[in-house]
Amino acid sequence: MSRGGAGVVSPYTGLVEHAHPMAFTPDAIPDALYSGRSADTGFLTGTESERFSMGPGGSRFEARRSCIGEAVERMSLAGAPGGFRAPLGADARQVGPDAFQRFHPTQREDPAFHYERAQPGDLLTWMPARSLHRGTTVHVPAQLVVFDDPHRADGHREPHVEPATSSGVAAGPHFGFAAGRAVLELIERDAFQRMWLRGSTPPAFDWRGSPRLTDATLRELERLEELCGRFGASFSVRVLDAAADVPVLLAVMRSDRIGVAVGCAADFRLDRAILNAVREALHTHNWCLRLLPEPTIDPADVVEFEDHIRLHCRPSARSLTAALDASDERVAAVGGPASWAEVVAGLDREGIEVLLADITAPEVRAAGFHVVRALSPDLVALDVVHAARFLGHPRLYRRWRDGPALDGPADLVPVPHPFP
Repeated sequence: MSRGGAGVVSPYTGLVEHAHPMAFTPDAIPDALYSGRSADTGFLTGTESERFSMGPGGSRFEARRSCIGEAVERMSLAGAPGGFRAPLGADARQVGPDAFQRFHPTQREDPAFHYERAQPGDLLTWMPARSLHRGTTVHVPAQLVVFDDPHRADGHREPHVEPATSSGVAAGPHFGFAAGRAVLELIERDAFQRMWLRGSTPPAFDWRGSPRLTDATLRELERLEELCGRFGASFSVRVLDAAADVPVLLAVMRSDRIGVAVGCAADFRLDRAILNAVREALHTHNWCLRLLPEPTIDPADVVEFEDHIRLHCRPSARSLTAALDASDERVAAVGGPASWAEVVAGLDREGIEVLLADITAPEVRAAGFHVVRALSPDLVALDVVHAARFLGHPRLYRRWRDGPALDGPADLVPVPHPFP
């Protein structure tokens, strides 16, 4: 994604008002990181979104590109065109909210549970999407695709089916690039959510002995390891069980100053997966340091990603994440697909349907970007609001290579995850 010049970044007319390299405090681990502030989507589209974006990378150029990409994703989440209203059940092309199995029936029994179940005949807002494998057009609830307010200013009201997140959204110079990154993020989040909720203890990746990593990647990992060590931090990399056997790597960073910092990445290119995971963990470590002066937070009060980091940032919380790096098992060989075609074939082989929605806002398209939301009724989504955890999917309870079948939510880890 090479775009990001003066036409995109401008305090007057840009999609991004500014994008600058981040300054580091003396106790933070320094690495390439950019921060940006996007245009006011509340003013432009009527839908508010987070204006602050950040982007890590192997260089300043990569970090700036990543930061701008995150900003234009949020711009599209708030300003995507194409929504239309229709009753639930009125069209065979509809993939209704229940197909995604976000919540377990026991969650809905709680009178305080905030989210509603849409009923046949309810007038919902829909967005068009396309099946990755079949190429057919389907209609997906807009609440699952964009930041769509179920209680509109025009008086329209519809059941609020789930909290909005940005997982499975990616930007790129063309549809294919963005779609690929979005699909990989779906796979990554499914792998992490299953691992965390099931209390799995993933094996360590012996990256020094891996035949798939290039010499350049090994040198960069050694540099990052030495850099972190100078600040009293160390990391291990864990291999997660993932859909289509796509490599999903979890970097777990510890130090005397924090509880845990994690970074996670999925990519059939193993070099990209491991470097992205370690860099994310490094910057999450710095995030933890910034949050240490903040008051502690109770799990029940976790409603956004920063709350997840606050919960786990202190050394006193380390026991909550002990399982992440508890396993002594080590693996050097990480297999899996070697191309996009093999990723798609693997998902199809496992019966995993993926839906792709082009949510590019007009201003974003004019700047040369494409933004895609990927969804799957067959993968577990990453949750954010602890009072509305996504505990309904059967994949959480079936037997896996790393553990037995489970009976229900009572068997899952009750603590909010540390995902950034």
